[in-house]
Amino acid sequence: MVNLGNALLYASIVASAVALAGLLLKELKNNNLLSRLVSPMILVSAGLLAFAYVLITYYFVIGDYTYEYVWQYSSLDLPLIYKISGAWAGQPGTYLLWVLVIFLSSAWLALTTKHISPLARRTQIITVIIGIYFTVLTLIQTPFKTIYEGRPDLLGYVPADGSGLNTLLVNFWMIVHPPLMFIGYAAMTIPFAAAIVYLITKEDGWEELSRQWARFTWLFLGMGIAVGGVWAYMVLGWGGFWAWDPVETASFIPWLTLTGYLHATALHRKNKRTFSIAAPILAAVSFILVVYAAIVVRSGLFNSVHAFGEASTGTLLIMSLLVTTLVSVALGMRRYFEEPQTPEEDPGFWSKTNLFFVTLLLFVILAFVSFWGITYPVFIQLTQGLKVNVASDTKNFFNVWSYPFTIVLLLALGFCLNYKESNKEQQKQTLFIVAALSVIFMLPRTENFYVLNHSSPFWVREPAIYKLIGNISVLSIFPSLLYATYSIISYLRGYLQAANQRVRIKGIGITMVHIAVILTLFGAIVSSTLDNKIEGINIPLEAKGQMLDISNGYSVKILDYSTRSLTGNSDSNSGIRISEVLADPSSYENNSVKISGKVTNLRSLEGHGTLVELVDNSGSIRVVIPGNYTESTLPRDTPLTVTGTVMAGFQQPILSATDVTEGESTSSDKYRVQSVQLEVYQNNKKIGSGTAEYLEGKGGSGTFPMVESSITGTDVYVIFQGMSSGFIPLTMQIKPAINFAWVGIILFAVGIILIMAVKTKSKGDSKGD
Repeated sequence: MVNLGNALLYASIVASAVALAGLLLKELKNNNLLSRLVSPMILVSAGLLAFAYVLITYYFVIGDYTYEYVWQYSSLDLPLIYKISGAWAGQPGTYLLWVLVIFLSSAWLALTTKHISPLARRTQIITVIIGIYFTVLTLIQTPFKTIYEGRPDLLGYVPADGSGLNTLLVNFWMIVHPPLMFIGYAAMTIPFAAAIVYLITKEDGWEELSRQWARFTWLFLGMGIAVGGVWAYMVLGWGGFWAWDPVETASFIPWLTLTGYLHATALHRKNKRTFSIAAPILAAVSFILVVYAAIVVRSGLFNSVHAFGEASTGTLLIMSLLVTTLVSVALGMRRYFEEPQTPEEDPGFWSKTNLFFVTLLLFVILAFVSFWGITYPVFIQLTQGLKVNVASDTKNFFNVWSYPFTIVLLLALGFCLNYKESNKEQQKQTLFIVAALSVIFMLPRTENFYVLNHSSPFWVREPAIYKLIGNISVLSIFPSLLYATYSIISYLRGYLQAANQRVRIKGIGITMVHIAVILTLFGAIVSSTLDNKIEGINIPLEAKGQMLDISNGYSVKILDYSTRSLTGNSDSNSGIRISEVLADPSSYENNSVKISGKVTNLRSLEGHGTLVELVDNSGSIRVVIPGNYTESTLPRDTPLTVTGTVMAGFQQPILSATDVTEGESTSSDKYRVQSVQLEVYQNNKKIGSGTAEYLEGKGGSGTFPMVESSITGTDVYVIFQGMSSGFIPLTMQIKPAINFAWVGIILFAVGIILIMAVKTKSKGDSKGD
């Protein structure tokens, strides 16, 4: 029997199929039989999908664990916000979100164009076909599958609780990162559809139809990638925000090609013959790479902390990738050979069009570097059965091959932004001087300010070409950064002098986006190469309140520590660690406390019970339990959960148990948070304070570092790995300039929003963008 959720998905397919039939009849037969139904059916389909998404979210909120997807990603002890975000934690939910946004895009197209023009109808046809295809994928891997399907023996059984979210997903960034990414993926559909229509029919207006959606996609993909970096920085506990992980890299690739598309259309909208093939091809390639990113996440072939694992829809995604690629290549080649070969005056290499073409080429090269870096190992594994890496340390491949092209791209940015035909020769001289300085600055020898980390154990194993490029000083990027910054400021001056306010707003937006690139690169490079890391810090619990020297003039003071459930209070005594009792036994003398551990030793107290030593991963404690036990009746390593109070008058804490059960604690809390309040000093001057946390739960643990930012852009970053054997283990990093990257991300978002707020005409702007 089809449940309500799946019925909504089937009904959506029927409604969209009626709309598609009406569009095809009008387009192929000029038949208006179903024309009046097209827009209403698209709106109905979008509404049904929205209802389906609200429904699965409702099941998460109320905890209906008869649905397998809800059981996998929710539990009773999750706060409400994480129950809501659990709806996009796995593959089925993200498919549903993806197809919902596709049909919302389709509904927008229907309402704004009324399908009056052939371009709008044809774009809608492709959009609806893609939407139906993804709805089928959603049905194949439906979030509405119940636990009873294929298991008649479970009929009537209702799980009391769900499995819960992985601890790494119990974080604020989980609330925003997946929606940003999948909205960006889905929004790429209309630019792709319009580009394909143009390649088939050569109809004008395609770029204007798709422009805002391309910018919208660029914003959401960019912010999704950026927020993912913040998430990694704040949760994964390694002190960085970009590791060239296959999934994060796969989402970065279409963002690069889409950036190239936006630059191509800046000239194409002024002269329809400029980039008349490159612009639509870049739009098509960006959509293809979005599908490829989905394959990376869902195929199970790519080793990534972000991957969902192998999915039943993987083959269908690969089929869609092959079809869209073949169609795009065939149409692009046909368009190229049909292009009229009209002789034009040769403007020379240093023309604006040629320089923009170089810029597009650089974006494509950078995208290809990333594509090859994640694809080559999988290709070799599938074809030869060998597991290989592109470098001894995988990130070295990306850093080595991306770095030189990034410098060239910055040089192109600086030159193109202020290109003037009348001042070209002087601009060329400036460019050559900056390029020469970049080469000269490659040579200085520093402690470790190089493209590759010389202190890494992987350095000695890298091939000669990697060592050659890896020996380049990172100082070499600063001439081009300064050159690009100067050009951006000069570019802004020109816009601020414009009389038209719309033009000024657009210029400010463009400036902010380009400045964001400069700040993000600066913060990423400086923070990753000049950070100071101190590992192996172990603070004894009894050192609470003391300032302890850790290394190189740095000191740490532990102010307080506690353990709580994710939804409980920090003063809860239910299921606490042994280390907490040992650190402050007097606070538990009059309060009931529950602890769990394994038996290591026991001794009879001759009619007064049995003295047992319990141990967990934070320490050991002696417990008096009622009854007489021996090693035969209570063997070593037996798990016990005891409840009692600490006995007064003993030098070493002894717990008097009033209740004893064999086995671990049966507390319903799946998530426990350990918190440490601390202060960090440098040469006896406080440079940071805050709370570091460690969350234990489903699928392991997650760290939530203490991060203290300074006005200089430097972070004091302290990672807490959970109490262990009476100690508080910490790792501290000083991350210089990293906040420049975060400021860059904010400017990026604000800048593109300002650009989107100004409606750009296809022709007639006084300046390009």
